[in-house]
Amino acid sequence: MVTLNKVRRDAPWSWLKAGWEDFVRAPQVSLLYGLIFVGAGLAIVVGLWAIGQQSSIPVAMSGFALVAPALAIGIYQVSRAMERGEKPRFRIMITRYPARLTQIGFMSVLLALLLMVWFRAAQFLYIGIVPAGPFELGPFINYMLTDPAGLTLLVVGTLVGAFLASVAFSISVLTFPMLVDQDVDAITALIASIRAVFSQPFVMITWAWLIAFWVIAGSALFLIGLALAFPWIAHASWHAYKDFAPRPSN
Repeated sequence: MVTLNKVRRDAPWSWLKAGWEDFVRAPQVSLLYGLIFVGAGLAIVVGLWAIGQQSSIPVAMSGFALVAPALAIGIYQVSRAMERGEKPRFRIMITRYPARLTQIGFMSVLLALLLMVWFRAAQFLYIGIVPAGPFELGPFINYMLTDPAGLTLLVVGTLVGAFLASVAFSISVLTFPMLVDQDVDAITALIASIRAVFSQPFVMITWAWLIAFWVIAGSALFLIGLALAFPWIAHASWHAYKDFAPRPSN
């Protein structure tokens, strides 16, 4: 069993505020971390563009939300270090490995499997609904917004993606920060995360929508916006974990 604190209904706004304060205390480290992953995203986009699969770019971009909690481990380390009164440094993220590294690896594989399910589902939906649809990004977006089949793909794809994102959020929102901070196994951390979602659904739905909003807003200004939004949300997620303060009980 895992026990959790009961948090205020408006707690997600406090998490954002605390996350921003962490970001301001370590702007260079946070931005550099964000830019590294945005750079990796750009490389994927360029690769898809080069092989003529521009229509897969939105799928790849949305898939980022599924694995983001695992990618944010370095930011959790920085927030944890500042909480302990240490000076935030980039080397903290790359040299200070969490004690439960294998458990983090297990959860990362689980999120990666969800990502693979999303890619495969998107492929089946594309083939099943718009088999003759365009592959170029501009015509593809126009097709989705104006053609009945394209609109069907957009609606169904959004629903499937939202379902998978909800699953990923539920099993990971507290899991990775807990594995960074405590000597627990992945199942215990996963149970804590799911219990937080189901015990205080209003709070966690609000938090999920805030995360989605800032990721979408950051993606609109892809390079700079997401490089800022990603570490900010990661810092805030650390404070969400600390607010719930999950504790294994005997």
